Amino acid sequence: MRTMMFGLSWLKLGVVAGLLVAAIGGVLYYGGTRYDAGAASVQAKWDKAKLAQADVVVRQQARNLLQAENWADQFGAIGKRYEDQTHVQAPFLADAVAADVRSGAVRLRDVAPAATCTRGLSEAAARSRAADAAATAALAQRVQDSIAAVRAGDEADARERQLDEQVKGLQDIIKAERH
Repeated sequence: MRTMMFGLSWLKLGVVAGLLVAAIGGVLYYGGTRYDAGAASVQAKWDKAKLAQADVVVRQQARNLLQAENWADQFGAIGKRYEDQTHVQAPFLADAVAADVRSGAVRLRDVAPAATCTRGLSEAAARSRAADAAATAALAQRVQDSIAAVRAGDEADARERQLDEQVKGLQDIIKAERH
């Protein structure tokens, strides 16, 4: 009876082991099929997300292209205005002053009153001519110095206008980039 019991134990053990192997196999098979179904579901979600991202990228690229064209137009207008302002030839004041002195519209010295005494007129006339010659030379030098000073001022004003327009242009570029 003991041998029978021993044989039955082995049989029970074999049945239990078989059932255990079958259960493990079933779980592995079920898990494998669920894994494949899950992988397909994840792949479908991934493909859908990639499609949505591609759509977003295309729309953003279109917006970026539109913004770039807008900026190009704005920067072109800013550049044109800057070029127009910096290359305008303003009339030089020095040229106008020199022309007015030559025409007599501007006088750089006062007119001396005429002498009422006639004694020693020839000596006075000679001294006067010498003084007038010196005054004329001094006047010519003052005119030249005045023209040079005004011309230097005009050049400084032109450079200041150019730098001012450059600053305005840069400010316009910054404003355009911020909007």
